[in-house]
Amino acid sequence: MKSIEFCVILETMAEEMKETTEQIKERHDMEIKESSERRTSEIEEMRERHGREIEELREKCNHKKVSDWMESQWAPGHGGPRVKVCNNCGLVMDTEKWNLNVEVGVE
Repeated sequence: MKSIEFCVILETMAEEMKETTEQIKERHDMEIKESSERRTSEIEEMRERHGREIEELREKCNHKKVSDWMESQWAPGHGGPRVKVCNNCGLVMDTEKWNLNVEVGVE
């Protein structure tokens, strides 16, 4: 008789532990989601602040130091027209005309 009662107690404890484990997993998943959302909003705020700071710098800059012609890339490995940029704020000061109708290797 005692062994049956002990089995019932063990089964009850196992069920309680299972529920607790599921609750812990749900809480953990919720914490991860909240943390991810918080970090995403922090990143967006940082981007906006950085963009404003760059705009302010470019407005205040007198663009006295300009680079020589240099290659630009619109994406890594994808060349674009040559440009001159302000060495202080990075503003593109001049862009070479880029003839897209020229065949590569043909002069």
